[in-house]
Amino acid sequence: MHFLMIFIGSVGTLMANTGLEELLESKFAGVSKLLNGKKYPQNVRALRIVTEELLRKVFT
Repeated sequence: MHFLMIFIGSVGTLMANTGLEELLESKFAGVSKLLNGKKYPQNVRALRIVTEELLRKVFT
């Protein structure tokens, strides 16, 4: 669990200033904690939504 939280935190660090925060703010509250690796269940849900949208653009 700790490893996954660190991984999500590193994704948040790498994706800083890319518009990911604005995208997630429309759906979730507390995006700063979400991108730091806290709030693990919401992280999984948020990353799933982002992945689905990115893959939808690629495959269609």
